[in-house]
Amino acid sequence: MKALVAIGILAATVAAHGQETPNVYLTSKSVGNNWNAFRDQSQEMAKDFAKACPEVQITTSRQDADYQVSLNHIEAGLFVRDNQIAVEDMLGTVLSTKEKSSINSGVKGACALILADWKNPTDTRQRLVKGINAEFQRGGVMGYAEVSDDTLTIHSERASAMRFRMILASRELSMIRRAGIATYIYTNDADQSFVYDVKVGQIVTQQATQAHN
Repeated sequence: MKALVAIGILAATVAAHGQETPNVYLTSKSVGNNWNAFRDQSQEMAKDFAKACPEVQITTSRQDADYQVSLNHIEAGLFVRDNQIAVEDMLGTVLSTKEKSSINSGVKGACALILADWKNPTDTRQRLVKGINAEFQRGGVMGYAEVSDDTLTIHSERASAMRFRMILASRELSMIRRAGIATYIYTNDADQSFVYDVKVGQIVTQQATQAHN
């Protein structure tokens, strides 16, 4: 009974995580031959995002981020500056790498890319499936992900109630919502099968049957 109550609380918490604003994590490194090169350029990016891109929320937690914007700032002398900016999604997929003359122009470009991607369910679905399958390969686990209509199914030899709850509590669920997924299924295609209604925000089926002799 306690386990069912805990699952219900978790489902309600996960449902509350739905958001309309992307969380962006900023990171930077800076090199050069003058004192100005060693300023914290992440703070400069944060100020530029606040002015030019109020549609996103800057976060100091990488774990809570939907996107990461990385800056490589190079400054030599008084006039030579170069800013390399990369944008990644939460699965580590690089969406863009650009060189800009200023941090401000780089932030504006990153903002436009993030907002366009945030509202594009088709590309999000493709990267979601690709990212999950890449994780299976890196971890040496038998499994794969597939999308049929508005249903995402993850087939995994390690499917379990604990892993199911971990996925629901992760940022991956935010990407699943943005992909326009209505139903999420996690199964080992044998005796473990779990179904989550993404739109409603609750567990529909939690089944873990044991074979009996």
